Amino acid sequence: MEFPEKSRSTTDKLFTWEEVRKLLDKETMRRAEYIARILIKLSEFYGGDVFTVAAHVIYQIGFEKGRARARFVEAEGSENNLENLAKLVSHETAKLYLGNEVEVKPDQLLVREDYCPLPRKWKEMGLPEDQIVSFCFLFDQVDKGMVEGYNREFEAHLSGCRDLAETGHCQMLVKRRDRSAAE
Repeated sequence: MEFPEKSRSTTDKLFTWEEVRKLLDKETMRRAEYIARILIKLSEFYGGDVFTVAAHVIYQIGFEKGRARARFVEAEGSENNLENLAKLVSHETAKLYLGNEVEVKPDQLLVREDYCPLPRKWKEMGLPEDQIVSFCFLFDQVDKGMVEGYNREFEAHLSGCRDLAETGHCQMLVKRRDRSAAE
């Protein structure tokens, strides 16, 4: 089967950033609700292991994405390092939509974002705070997997939505793995 790559509809209309942001929020939040409701219902039947499986699958999705990004960087003849990872995670759309800011130091990469619609949606759904935090860490597994798939020497530490609520940003810290801890 072959599927269209885009709609045949076109327009010359210009959209404001607020119109685009509202649409992105709506679509992102819908998907966050779908996944949350599915996992909650499945956990009623199969227990908490459902969340463990979901975390593993989400991590693997990110890992595969990271491997693909690594191949892209290597095909360009560039180094698979923190500087090039920063360019991949901090693009114009992320900067505008998520308030993405990146700081690269020789031994670490710090990514901060001051906006995410997901916890807002989960709160609107009436989920308790501990479950919102759990869903946030669950969804963060895609970023953790992406970093670790990009370069197996890197590890990602994510702060989650509690920091977003309390400090105004969530963050991901990427560092080289501690070799002594791995041995």
